[in-house]
Amino acid sequence: MKHHLNKTIMHSTLVIGCILAGFVACSLFTAENIAFPAVQSDTTVAPKWERNQKPILQNFNNMYQPCVVEVGGGWRYRMWFFGWASATGNPGVPGCDAIFHGRSKDLESWEVYSQGGTWDKDMNPEKWIPVLYASDRWFEEWHVGDPSVVMKNGKFYMAYSATSRPFAKKIAGYPADMVQCVMGAVSEDGIHWRKTDEPLLIHPGDSDTPQPEPDRIGDFHRPSLLWLDGKWRLYFDYWLPSKGVCLGYAENTGDFMQKGGFKIKHDLKQPLMENWPNPEVIRIGNTFHCFGDPVGYPIKPGESGWKSRQLREAISSDGLLWEKLDFIPPDEDADACHVPQALVTTINGNKWLYLFYSTQIGYKKNDGVYHFQYDRIRAMRRPVGKSGEAAR
Repeated sequence: MKHHLNKTIMHSTLVIGCILAGFVACSLFTAENIAFPAVQSDTTVAPKWERNQKPILQNFNNMYQPCVVEVGGGWRYRMWFFGWASATGNPGVPGCDAIFHGRSKDLESWEVYSQGGTWDKDMNPEKWIPVLYASDRWFEEWHVGDPSVVMKNGKFYMAYSATSRPFAKKIAGYPADMVQCVMGAVSEDGIHWRKTDEPLLIHPGDSDTPQPEPDRIGDFHRPSLLWLDGKWRLYFDYWLPSKGVCLGYAENTGDFMQKGGFKIKHDLKQPLMENWPNPEVIRIGNTFHCFGDPVGYPIKPGESGWKSRQLREAISSDGLLWEKLDFIPPDEDADACHVPQALVTTINGNKWLYLFYSTQIGYKKNDGVYHFQYDRIRAMRRPVGKSGEAAR
């Protein structure tokens, strides 16, 4: 998910975002049954979750996509997230959106990488500095975000979304008014990154001088990266005319950084799932779980379309054919919860599936306006059984 804003004016992100999506032992935890009446015929009752009302990160201008990786050691967990730290568009940083970095010993208290190589534990975003941001290359001049990180053989590998600058005018076939792609990067420490020379995925023919292409299938964007069974697997969302934002899949059996190494493994006209923006895939035991924030959650007449987008899960035995579960209702104090990321970890001898996400400001300001920005990063969790499957 990207922001389509200039540095000083709240542009048309809200409208564009809704259009694309429409096709498109801790005392702080309380158990709740998340089952909700199915809104589509292909749904199954969702599992039980425990929610933590204490934010993991807060006080920022607009942050989301909290990718958490377990690395071991004293600082057992690392997080990469993106957006705007203390002000809209990250003044002083190239482009608009940028990726930031945090660390934690227990998934509850976090520090964020900050100026001078220090770590901020006081939630003061004015100190935070990004670890990855836009460059002068046309395909990542504006947005750098949606980090998905895998640790392999002591190195960090990241797939992230990137975009060109917004177009000066509408061009048929480009609903986001920019070129979107998936980039890659590798790092020894999670802070200093070396980017791929070219995108991992980009629509053939996309350039810095785009031409009208009404039937164009492209805008490869939000990635979910996995290393499984000796190969890289990359899930992503993309634009399919008449279907909207759909789920796609690619593989790479070679070098992660190799140009053209990732190959799409299906006909893009036949997506793995329709209406599935912001995918996050994890395999637990023999089951793949895919989380997203699709449109379709029931809302009241007149409410913002943003509220019809909520967290949702799908399951699969092979990572290709998916069964959608019910929507996960938002937190009681949030109009919408979006942009999920998953982690399986063991806490006090018990294995848990954590789902990290951001809460949208929405109508909270009581000014009659729905605010698309995110104000808190939180987590919910559910147990993983002895068989390795997430309890349902």
